[in-house]
Amino acid sequence: MAFDLQEQEQLDALKAFWSRWGKWIAGAVAGLALAYAGYQGWQYYEKQQSSAAAAVFSQVEASLAKGDLNAVKGVQAKLAEAYPGSAYASRAAFLAARAAFDKGDLAYAKQQLTWVTQHSDEAALKALAHLRLAAVQLDEKRFDAAIAELNQEHPTSFDALFLDLKGDVFVARGDAKSARDAYKAALAKLAGESPNRQFIQTKLDVLGG
Repeated sequence: MAFDLQEQEQLDALKAFWSRWGKWIAGAVAGLALAYAGYQGWQYYEKQQSSAAAAVFSQVEASLAKGDLNAVKGVQAKLAEAYPGSAYASRAAFLAARAAFDKGDLAYAKQQLTWVTQHSDEAALKALAHLRLAAVQLDEKRFDAAIAELNQEHPTSFDALFLDLKGDVFVARGDAKSARDAYKAALAKLAGESPNRQFIQTKLDVLGG
């Protein structure tokens, strides 16, 4: 096929350009292709991991339904070890803690709640774990530990619950002034129609607040 002079010059320029830069362009394209393939592969891996974690989580639920705490412990240990970053592991740990509370196994319950606070990516779940841990520490009369738990970072939507429980800890410790301050702060965080408002107000009234 014959080319006119202008076309030939364009072809020669293109050949010269490719001779100089072609390998770099090819490398960049290959790099992008590998990056995309890697991303797709990671997405597939994440999906597979999630499916596998969900399958183990269903075993935790089955054991909970049977009330078999020993089985729950075994399956939860497997889930936490194999898929610690999954949402299923944190949720299973929280459910396992609740089952342990019901069975009176406070040591295991606290262990699982602590695990949630350290591994969960869900702020709300971590906040609930901190609240439960503080409640247990209050029952154990470990007041400083309970306050420390309630001073942990949490979503603002949990402020009233944290302050209310903090008031309970201060009451148990015999610090009426701090308890009143905590209850008043909790009330200030609640909406007017909140069902907890009257409950907290009653506690405040008992303290002469």
